[in-house]
Amino acid sequence: MITRLSQRILASTIGWILLGLVMGNMMLIYIGFIPFIFASIGFLLQTPNIFEISSSDEQEELYIDDTVRVNRSLTVSKGIGPVIIYEEIPSEFRLIDGNNINIYWKGQEPIKRHYYYEYECSRRGIYKVGDIRFQGQHPLDLHPPYKRSINNTQEIAVNLKPSIVKRVRRRQQYTLFPMPSESRIKLGTPTLDFREIRQYNYGDPYKSINWKATARLGTSPWKKPAINEYEREGKRVTWIFLDKSMRLRLGNSIANSFEYAIQAAASLSEYYIERNCRVGYAEYQTLRTESTSLLWMKSKAGNEEKIARHLDVFYPESGEMQLHKIRRRLLGVQPDTEGVGLFEIIQQSRKHLQGTNPLFIIITNLNEQGGVELTRAIMEMTKYTRKREPRTNIIVINVSGYALASDTLYRKMAAKALQVEENRLLDELSSPGVLVINWDPSTQDLVHRMTETVI
Repeated sequence: MITRLSQRILASTIGWILLGLVMGNMMLIYIGFIPFIFASIGFLLQTPNIFEISSSDEQEELYIDDTVRVNRSLTVSKGIGPVIIYEEIPSEFRLIDGNNINIYWKGQEPIKRHYYYEYECSRRGIYKVGDIRFQGQHPLDLHPPYKRSINNTQEIAVNLKPSIVKRVRRRQQYTLFPMPSESRIKLGTPTLDFREIRQYNYGDPYKSINWKATARLGTSPWKKPAINEYEREGKRVTWIFLDKSMRLRLGNSIANSFEYAIQAAASLSEYYIERNCRVGYAEYQTLRTESTSLLWMKSKAGNEEKIARHLDVFYPESGEMQLHKIRRRLLGVQPDTEGVGLFEIIQQSRKHLQGTNPLFIIITNLNEQGGVELTRAIMEMTKYTRKREPRTNIIVINVSGYALASDTLYRKMAAKALQVEENRLLDELSSPGVLVINWDPSTQDLVHRMTETVI
């Protein structure tokens, strides 16, 4: 196969020779042989086509804002001409040093070149590394370029930053940080919380007999004594609900409300799992489409399997496996218009909520319509919490993104006006059993904001 330049040279040679024969001019014939000789010599040169690429870098666990250095060695042993080596990096990454496109000249001798490039992992997620593309050019462009691509199946998982919540070091902050109450189960260590007085059953410890109550109820040979029944201790349960509405995209593609909401969900999951809590995780939609709303209504008629397919829920579990599943899910979650509302998720998960007295944490960005739906969901949550306890069982974290989206003076003024409306909605949502935390990630740290609100 020849290139267009080769075709033009061949046509030029034939043209000059024919013109010389017609006109009987030997000089024109000699001129026609000049490009022919040029092409003949060029065809003897071979395009660079034998190469080797080796890598010495080792991929470690990566987090957002980490820098990755890629070191390569290129060896070309045959051919003459320019060599182009290109490696594609994901568009979400930022090249900060070196080049992922390199051009070298291959002479008669084999060459070995070392090159590198560094890029910054700007966003969390799972990314596929692009193929390594090699191209050898003919020095006179008489042969087509030699192209080859090395398939790279490597994936880069950019994790969220290490937990910001687990950096709670001071004793005062640790005691003020919200923790769930113990769930009550039939088996387990008795607590000091009194439940009821009941009749003695075989196997009950004698120290639990209430002699005063037994005397008041009367004694007889066929009557059993009365004993004090106490609540039993179970594992503490925490539910984390993440709002994945499109509204949370306030900000730019890297720093926005949704990315900070994901960071908060990952940090809180790690914090509570490390403290031996059972953590559940679910994603919900504030502004749902009509199709998902109709699907939920159909589930009320007994078709719950269809609605379960739309639920992004991890039911409460403890241990590293649960933390791994939640982290893996958070790496790929994106804002969406499809999904199920928070109220529907609570309804669908009622069997996992009954008797657990969980701590509910809702991560969202509040607006007028979302506030109505959130109030309805909170009312449903209170059915599964014990009202006699003074501690808070429902926490709403509002990730305020107006400051993130304000890059000009006029936008900053508009952001302040919107924040006034946001504070009004938060005040309306606050109640004795609901702790509302307004978090501006551009100026505040989540740990300090939560502890300040508790104080």
